[in-house]
Amino acid sequence: MRVTIKDVAKHAGVAPSTVTRVIQNKSTISEATKERVRSAMKELDYHPNLNARSLVSQSSQVIALVLPDESDVFFQNPFFPTVLRGISQVASDHGYAIQICTGANETHRLEQLKQMIYGKRVDGLIFLYSKLNDPLVDFCIQDKFPFLILGKATSPFVSLVDNDNVKAAFDATEYFIKKGYQHIAFVGGNKELAVSQDRYKGYQEALSSHQIPLREELVKFSFGFLLEENSYQIMDTLPFEELEALMTTDILVAEGVRRYLSDKQVDLPIISFDSIRPRIPIDAYIDINTVELGRESVRTLLQIIKDNKENKTVCYRQLIEHSIIEL
Repeated sequence: MRVTIKDVAKHAGVAPSTVTRVIQNKSTISEATKERVRSAMKELDYHPNLNARSLVSQSSQVIALVLPDESDVFFQNPFFPTVLRGISQVASDHGYAIQICTGANETHRLEQLKQMIYGKRVDGLIFLYSKLNDPLVDFCIQDKFPFLILGKATSPFVSLVDNDNVKAAFDATEYFIKKGYQHIAFVGGNKELAVSQDRYKGYQEALSSHQIPLREELVKFSFGFLLEENSYQIMDTLPFEELEALMTTDILVAEGVRRYLSDKQVDLPIISFDSIRPRIPIDAYIDINTVELGRESVRTLLQIIKDNKENKTVCYRQLIEHSIIEL
């Protein structure tokens, strides 16, 4: 026999109306009561009718994740599965499901996003990338639809959850400078991405802070979504006779760099960015705490959704701490 709201209410020791309000995640219900009701729902294997709930609460209880144009990056880069773990944890705690917004190109992705918003299929959006002049972001701004960027927002009026990537790259570069290195190469990911630009800026600032001249021939950016293969290829353009260390902005870039050095039987120290222990031998990495990035993005988006229902506009800028892990 199918479990009903009345069964859950009896098991949790509350009124059926309280169970309904917990399902709708009403702020008037205490966290302790919510936890008790959710535990009862789990124990009884109760699953609310999402369609019926949507009609009553005007909420789909769905969050969409907007992927970049090159969605292959999502499946190849370990950053995305890790951040998705954090997103899923908090979304599940609040009774939200996750939907993916992707497409073959920008036009297709924009059409998919419009269908989600106009069809009231989702309550809010998390962009898992950041770039200049994004028509998808522009549409959400014009429509006043709840969203945030997991990364750097180019507009000061767009909410975001991110690391301080300038400071993180500064720390990564200074890590080698303090070891006595001065000829440090910068090998970045896609140049058009805000995260690559910020990490390049941090590299520049660290060199300047220690009176080390910036040498353009030591700066390289990868391209496309085959970051490992492309970074392998661009290594040929670096002046190896002068290199002392390498900073890479992405673990996939680091994998291409490491493979190139192994093939050429060259031993140089490498630092990169990750949130789990890298599977390749490098000297250190900047732990950007990716799981917490995902968790905080959902917490912040839920607040934006709540603000939107109350006709409030607040811009949230949440920064997650990083740390250096030596290997």
